[in-house]
Amino acid sequence: MTKIIGLSDSHDASAALIVDGKMVAAVQEERFTNVKNEFGFPYHCIQWLKANHDLSDLDLVVFATQRTNPQIAYVRREANYSIKDWIHEQHAYWKPRLLEGKDVNFVDIFKGRTDFTFDSHYNYEGYLEDYGDWEVHRRFQEERLGLAAAELGVARDRAVIVSHEDCHKYYALCASPLHDQDVCVVTAEGMGDYSNATVSVFRDGRMEEISASLENRLATLYRYITLILGMKPNEHEYKVMGLAPYAKMFDVEKVLPIFEDLMEVEGIEVRWRNKPRDLYFTMQERLEGYRFDHIAGALQLYLENMLRQWFANIARHTGLRRFVFAGGLAQNIKACMSVAELDEVDDLFVCPASGDTSLSVGAAYCAHVTGLESGGGGARSTRPLEHAYLGMEFTQEDCERAMAEADVAGRYHVIPRAGNTLVARLLAGGFVMARFKGRMEFGMRALGNRSILADPRDPATVKKINDKIKKRDFWMPFTPSMLDTHADRYIVNPKGLRSPFMTMAFNSTPLGRRDLAAAMHPADYTVRPQIVTAEANPDYHDLISQFAVLTGVGALLNTSFNLSGSPIVGTPARAIETFDNSGLDGLILGDSLVLRHKEC
Repeated sequence: MTKIIGLSDSHDASAALIVDGKMVAAVQEERFTNVKNEFGFPYHCIQWLKANHDLSDLDLVVFATQRTNPQIAYVRREANYSIKDWIHEQHAYWKPRLLEGKDVNFVDIFKGRTDFTFDSHYNYEGYLEDYGDWEVHRRFQEERLGLAAAELGVARDRAVIVSHEDCHKYYALCASPLHDQDVCVVTAEGMGDYSNATVSVFRDGRMEEISASLENRLATLYRYITLILGMKPNEHEYKVMGLAPYAKMFDVEKVLPIFEDLMEVEGIEVRWRNKPRDLYFTMQERLEGYRFDHIAGALQLYLENMLRQWFANIARHTGLRRFVFAGGLAQNIKACMSVAELDEVDDLFVCPASGDTSLSVGAAYCAHVTGLESGGGGARSTRPLEHAYLGMEFTQEDCERAMAEADVAGRYHVIPRAGNTLVARLLAGGFVMARFKGRMEFGMRALGNRSILADPRDPATVKKINDKIKKRDFWMPFTPSMLDTHADRYIVNPKGLRSPFMTMAFNSTPLGRRDLAAAMHPADYTVRPQIVTAEANPDYHDLISQFAVLTGVGALLNTSFNLSGSPIVGTPARAIETFDNSGLDGLILGDSLVLRHKEC
C-alpha cells in the first residue's frame, strides 16, 4: 500500500492524502481557522489527517511549488489583505519598482500593522530582505520541507517538492474522468514556478509539455481589473464574471479594443501584442471614464475570445480534441463554456477548485504518477475523483454536544431524526435551510453537505437569501443542484459534458428557465449545475428526489453555507453560530433539524 501526503502553503493552504492512487482525503486550512483564503503551512490540516487516517508507513510527503515567495508568505497576503491593502501594494511597492526604478522591500510596506497576523510557522531570518535568486528559494525550500517532515514524522529524504505547474497538470489529468485517455492538458494562471501557462500532451500514458509561456497574462489582467473595479483580487474575480452579462454589446464593443491591444494568440501560445510597463496603473488610466459593467463585459468577452482561439489552435496543432484545464483561469466557468462550444473540442473537464486550492492534491497525484515514491504506476493507475466529499465529518454525538453547549433546544425548535421527506416539504413551502451533514466538500463550491438550500423556482428567494443571509451583490446568480435524471431537461448539453462539481456553465432550456428561475444567471439564463448522482451522495440525492416528488422539480437552489467574508463552515459549532447570525429558517445538523420557529 502506497501512502502519499501532498501539501500546499500558499493562499488557501491545504493538505491531501492519496492511497494507492486514490484520493481519500483533502482539506483546507481555512475550515479550521475560519480565516478565508488562509495562507501558510497547513498545520491544522495535518493534525486532522494524523487524527483521522492511518499514516503509518507513509511513503512520501510532497510539497507544491518550488519558488514560494517568503515575503508574501510572511505577510500572509490573501489572508490578511483588504481591498485597500491590495491598492496600497500597487502604490507603495509595484509603482516604485516598475515605474520609478526604485528598490522597495515588500515587507517594509506592512511593518507595524497591528491588524495583520504574520506567519510564525517558518523561520524567516535571512529571507525577508531579498528573495530573488534561486539560492534563496532553495534554502527556503529546505525550511519548508524540514518542517513538513518533522510534523509528519518522516525522514527528511522522504519529503520532496514538485513544481507548481506539475501540480496543476497532474491534478487536472488524474482527478478527471479522462485520465485514461489521450488528452491535452492546459494550465493558465497568474504565476507558477516558471510560467503562467502551459500546454502538455498526455498520449500513450506519457505527459509531455510542449509549451510554457510567461506572456499569457490573461489571469493577471483579470485580477487587476477586479481591483480597478473595487473588488478583491484572487477572490472576487467571479463577481466580475457575474457582472459581465448585464452589459450591452453596443457598450462592450467600445471598451473591447483597449483589451485587444494587449495580447494576441500566436500558434499555441498567448503573447504580448503591445506590452505595457505595468497592468494596474496602465489599465486604470486607459479605462478611465468607462462604466463598470461595460468594463466587466468587455474583459469577459476578450477572455473568451482569446481562450477560444488558443484552444482551437492547440487542438489543430496536437490533433487531440479532449481537454483538461487547470490553474486559476480555469475557474472562469463562462470562459470554459465558450471553449467547450468550439467545433474543435469534443470534451472539456475542469476539476473542483482548479486554482491553487488544489495544489496539494496535484502534488500527491504527481508523486504517484511520476514514481517519486517506489511503485509509481503512471496516470492510468490513479483513480479519478468520484466525488469531492473528502474533508471533515462529525458524528451525531458531536452535533448534539455542540447543540447542548449553545443551548439550541432552549432557543429554537429541534426535531430529532428529521428525515428528507420533512425537509423537502419545508423547502417546497418556502423555507431557506442550511445543511451540515456528511463529509465536507473540498474546494470553494458547496455540494450539498455544507450548503444553504432553497426552492429554485421563486426569484424572490434570491433577495431573501441576499438580504438575510449571504449579503451578496445584487447581480450575482445562485446555482442549482440537480438530479442526473433531470439534467437534460434543464441544461443544453449536446456533447454530454460532465458537471458533478459546479465547474462548468450551460445554457438553460425553457423548462430550466421556469423551474430554476432563482438558480440561474438572470441576465443570460446560464446555469452552473451540480449534477447529483445517487452513487456520489445518496442522502443528498434522496433529498432532491423527495423535493421532486412534491414539486415535480428535480433540483434545489444551492449556495455555500457561510456568511459574507467567512469560509464555508467547518464545525457544528460554527454551523450553529452562522445560523444564529443569519436569517435562515432552518438548519439540518446531522440527523437533527433546527427550526427558528415551530411551524410544522
